[in-house]
Amino acid sequence: MKTNRRGFLKTLGGVAAFTIIPRHVLGKGFIAPSDQLTKGIIGTGGMGRNHVNYAGTRLVAVCDVDKNHLELGKQLVNEKIAAYHDFRDLILDPNVDIVHIATPPHWHGIMSVEAAKAGKDIWCEKPMTRTIGEGKRVMEAVKQYGRIFRLNTRFRFMSSFYGLGTPMKPLKKLVQSGMLGWPLKVTISKHTGFDWKFFWV
Repeated sequence: MKTNRRGFLKTLGGVAAFTIIPRHVLGKGFIAPSDQLTKGIIGTGGMGRNHVNYAGTRLVAVCDVDKNHLELGKQLVNEKIAAYHDFRDLILDPNVDIVHIATPPHWHGIMSVEAAKAGKDIWCEKPMTRTIGEGKRVMEAVKQYGRIFRLNTRFRFMSSFYGLGTPMKPLKKLVQSGMLGWPLKVTISKHTGFDWKFFWV
């Protein structure tokens, strides 16, 4: 098929032909909606609302059982988005690629398994699950349905470890070397310099 110099349209013997225009023709930096992953957030309290723009995704749906949180969730972006009270409805939304689970922890395992079954990739807040058994079930579902699972543990790998000024790289290297033995026994308390959940007390 022949096209003109601009690559748009040229007739061949009375038959029209077309080509697809590369996206760079439309403008530098433009990302076509079809090239961007979409996300739905379940749980639009503080954690869900704080992670809207992460990983270059486009928010298309929100869900919360609390009507006030849901209203706040709907205001996260300037465009109109789907809003649900039941997480199962968000999971079944065909416009959602990734389900971000930002609910209280007792829902994480159930929602992760259901999202995997529905063919969605999952971004789950910590803790992943309440029990080891729930965690195994999530792993099985993710593997069975060929999905991607991401647990939001970013702070545990940052250089300052929750703002304590402790560099993570040497600690990680020390643990991986096996020098400390296995399994590790770690005691965490305010007496050892780390008061768990100190940001939220």
